[in-house]
Amino acid sequence: WPAFLLAAKIEPPKRIFGHGWILSGDEKMSKSKGNILNPIEIANNYGIDEIRYYLMKEVSHGNDGNISLNSLEHCINSDLANNYGNLCQRVFSFIKNNCNNSICKDGKLSEADNKIIEQTEDLTKDLRNFMENQNLNNYIKSVINISFLTNKYINDEEPWKLKKNNIKKMNNILHVALEQIAKISILLNPIIPMATNKVLDALNIKSDQRNNSFLNGKKIIPNTINLGSLNILFKKIN
Repeated sequence: WPAFLLAAKIEPPKRIFGHGWILSGDEKMSKSKGNILNPIEIANNYGIDEIRYYLMKEVSHGNDGNISLNSLEHCINSDLANNYGNLCQRVFSFIKNNCNNSICKDGKLSEADNKIIEQTEDLTKDLRNFMENQNLNNYIKSVINISFLTNKYINDEEPWKLKKNNIKKMNNILHVALEQIAKISILLNPIIPMATNKVLDALNIKSDQRNNSFLNGKKIIPNTINLGSLNILFKKIN
């Protein structure tokens, strides 16, 4: 291949990265052994975003990867349905039902608000290095940890208890949560583009704003934001 490129006076790549084998159980897939996993069938049954996410997270690129339907289902439930999908659904639903789909950031952020922002900055500081070195599984694990932390932040801050006595604080919590969702969605967009584009569309974030400039401190959503509708992103597998 590089020889053909040189003969055609086309500069060959300076770097080549090859992935490992996808294993079924502990063995290479083989028709004779009957351990073939049909990718089209899996995508039809579980979803394209879901299989992309699973393979990129669970397989260390450059090494062989052991996959199974059981671990795929566990990954979909734990990371996508119960974590990222649940985070988006609970925040959007609450704002729709209690705030007429509109949030206005008002006043100074609390200690808890600033803490989740700082924790997110810590989890994103190595992302560029992960991507440049094709360390995709650690990239994804860092991003999905942001979602776990944001879910915990909402549980701890309990914005549903503030509607009657502290609207300003409730709005700030929800605004921080939306900013977190925007960050997570942009970072996961190359991995699960269909689901994350639905979220970013509902946040009214334009396509030219769906970039990682927020890693340098730039805010994604305005102080006042009106939301679109968002349906369930991932179905939990029973």
